[in-house]
Amino acid sequence: MTKESFLRGAAVLAAASAANRLIGLIYMIVLPRLIFDEGMGLYQLVKPIHYFAAVVAIGGLPVAISKLIAEKAALGSVEEVRRVFRTGLLLLLITGGSVGLVLAMGAPWLAATFAKDAGITAPLAALGPACFFLALSAGFRGFFQGLQYMTPTAVSQVLDQVVRVIATIALSMYLRTKSLELAVTGVTASFIFGEFAGWLMLAAAYLLKHRQLLKEIHPLRPVEPEPVGSLARRLLSLAAPAVVATILWPIMQLADSWLIPLRLQAAGFGGAEVREGLGHLGMALTLAQFPNIVTVALATSLVPAISEAWALKKDRLIKHRAEEALRIALIFGIPSCAALWVLAEPLGQVLFGYSQVASPLRILAVGTVTLGAIQASTGVLQGLGVMSLPVRNLGLGVLLKFALNYLLVAEPSLGILGAAWSTTLSWALIAVLNLVSVWRRVGNVINWRSAVVYPVLASGGTAALLYLLQDTLAHFLPAAAATLGPLVFCFVLYFLILMIWGSLTRRDVALLPGIGAALGERLQAWGFLRR
Repeated sequence: MTKESFLRGAAVLAAASAANRLIGLIYMIVLPRLIFDEGMGLYQLVKPIHYFAAVVAIGGLPVAISKLIAEKAALGSVEEVRRVFRTGLLLLLITGGSVGLVLAMGAPWLAATFAKDAGITAPLAALGPACFFLALSAGFRGFFQGLQYMTPTAVSQVLDQVVRVIATIALSMYLRTKSLELAVTGVTASFIFGEFAGWLMLAAAYLLKHRQLLKEIHPLRPVEPEPVGSLARRLLSLAAPAVVATILWPIMQLADSWLIPLRLQAAGFGGAEVREGLGHLGMALTLAQFPNIVTVALATSLVPAISEAWALKKDRLIKHRAEEALRIALIFGIPSCAALWVLAEPLGQVLFGYSQVASPLRILAVGTVTLGAIQASTGVLQGLGVMSLPVRNLGLGVLLKFALNYLLVAEPSLGILGAAWSTTLSWALIAVLNLVSVWRRVGNVINWRSAVVYPVLASGGTAALLYLLQDTLAHFLPAAAATLGPLVFCFVLYFLILMIWGSLTRRDVALLPGIGAALGERLQAWGFLRR
């Protein structure tokens, strides 16, 4: 069957996300060497406008399309699945085309009004076609995700990233001999090639696979066709909260970039200290958010899986899938928290060259657990159709973050650490509110023994070993080897312990793309897996 279990789909998406992070890291290392610091400055002016243009272009519709398609497929209506896809794609053509035209034709005004720099006019105009192809790709991704077939989405994301990086290098090297603005235009124009390649791959997958996918839908009873206008309204009503949520996350970052410097200055910190503190906080946030590769993939895969069970009124299946998602989120989040706490200083030094990252990172490490819980629980709530609840909870978290930034950052004894506390506490509030919302609708979805107690015990033991290994090897090996080697070893040991205790099963291991089945069989033969 082409339909994948939601956990396997999440594993496929997580693998693609990990590959994209690695390619993106290479990209960020190479880019400053191609367009230099001034070019990076121009590119930073383009990025916020590009982000909001992309948000408007796709408008939260991929989540809405995947949810409605999952519901229609669960009810056995092939024609309704087709109609949802066509309606969603038409809406995306309108939004993507409109955003593309605004960027292409309004670039001079946008550059003058928002960036106050005419040098980004051409780079902004080049993003118009990229946003159009992004919208087209979003429609096809919604189709595949709604039918719980995540492979095309994963492959298209990696292809997009690879093509974009290659195009960036080629275009910026060629154009930088002409002018810096043209070199930056080459960087933004590379998004056209990447998005076009991703869309082309998805379109090809649709032509090859959609009939086979639709054949797997088993009619249960006659379904009355829903008018196109009604479908469009439902899609837009489901998409609107997703758009608000997408915008609220950067507003949380705005709380850092706008309010923190003001409150640090009020506490008596100088300009250089403010910039350094913000830099250390940004590096710590990058590390604290890295483990969400798994939970973002979980949330994407979970929405159609929960929607399917909800449409079929299978309450036990909803609870089982929600419990599985929270279990995986916590199994990855808890050891990540422990590892970041123990290795905060050496990781800051090895990865960024600044051991001062350790202080905010130790505070933010707890957020690796709560952020994973936020993303998994958001997927459950969106699958249940209560799209506004995660947005409400996120909004309350944003308000708390603003308030705590104002109060804590101005304390001279805390300074930038106050911002780290505000982020951690706001994430914790959002996670608690989301989990309460899930509990009220589904019941308890946390298996305390396999998802909390065992991971905490295993993380505590392996974290102590990690500290001893790193501290000992630091006297004999280069810093990178002494830090990353024990980290990998202890993570492997952690997962082996969970397998022995039964928190991870052969079915979980089998979800790993490519190697899962063979690896699960071998681990069971060696006695690591109980079942």
